[in-house]
Amino acid sequence: MKAARFAVAACALLFLAMASSASAAVRPVDIVGFKFEPQSVTITAGDTVTWTNRDAAAHSARVNGVGSTSVLTQGQSGSLTFTSAGPFPYDCGIHGAAMAGTVMVRAAATPQPTPVPTTRPTIVPTPRPTVAPTVAPTIVATPFPTTATPTASPSPAPTTPATTAPPSATPLPSVAVAAPTEQAPAPVARDTGDTALFLAGVAILALLAAGALTLARIKR
Repeated sequence: MKAARFAVAACALLFLAMASSASAAVRPVDIVGFKFEPQSVTITAGDTVTWTNRDAAAHSARVNGVGSTSVLTQGQSGSLTFTSAGPFPYDCGIHGAAMAGTVMVRAAATPQPTPVPTTRPTIVPTPRPTVAPTVAPTIVATPFPTTATPTASPSPAPTTPATTAPPSATPLPSVAVAAPTEQAPAPVARDTGDTALFLAGVAILALLAAGALTLARIKR
């Protein structure tokens, strides 16, 4: 950045120097018949006045506060540059006040400075904040309280005292035993079948009697 600014300043100074040198003018004055022609000239500060001797006699130009040219013979020229504004009377350095003239110097116009282009800063757009949509709250309907159905308290059932029945004696099954009767002898095969049936009936009766006793004990 500093190098770029230095380069711009150097270019501006060079441009001003070239412009001033280009704008600087040279005003000619002739020395003829022991006179300066024209006798008075108007220039701008920085301009140069050149005197040329047209006489056979030698002459010079002497300016107070500026300087003097060399002795000029016929055909020779001498110059002086005026850098400040104001009237500058002058005469011949050989013949004195008999040969006089005036140089009026105007102030040089102040050159306008060359504006250095200013780089505008790049404006970065500020992103707008994203506004989150507001979600409306969901209104939940509050159910009205329902009247609870009164629960009927169970009424205590009347307690009936258990009546304990005295154990009753369970009559044992009576087994009727028929008295043997005299019968005629049956065949062996038939007698064996009747005996088996009889024994089976006795066994069944015994089982029934045992079951009845067991039930009776359980009830007690």
